[in-house]
Amino acid sequence: MPEAEEIEEFVSPSTLWPYLTVKGAEAAIAYYESVLGFKCTYKMPAEDGERLMHATLRWNDNVMMLSDEFPEFGGFTGPDKDSGSPVAISLRFDDPAEVDRIYTLALKKGGTNSQEPADMFWGDRFCQFYDPFGHRWMLAAPQSKD
Repeated sequence: MPEAEEIEEFVSPSTLWPYLTVKGAEAAIAYYESVLGFKCTYKMPAEDGERLMHATLRWNDNVMMLSDEFPEFGGFTGPDKDSGSPVAISLRFDDPAEVDRIYTLALKKGGTNSQEPADMFWGDRFCQFYDPFGHRWMLAAPQSKD
């Protein structure tokens, strides 16, 4: 894994980095890599040797960070898995078939449906699902011109 200083080489001075809190960061990383195509580029283990204090993941030229829950340091916990997060992370693709493929894989690997893939009035193929950690994902791509 690269050191934190190496992460800065691909980041412009003005960027938005979502930072997720999850219960089970290692499992979340595996899910995001296998389902959504993220690549973990950095991990910082917590002093307890069981949780991750911080991880950085890349998706194309985008960065997302996450950590395990640390309620002992101010109550940071992930979303309730039953009600889910009110915040969504949106990924955009070129190919509408990717929306369907990833949605199907996401549910197969433990995600839950929020909105099945459909061609929407605004011109996108679109869906929503919750990952097994309670975070909501929106996938979109321009509808095919067939």
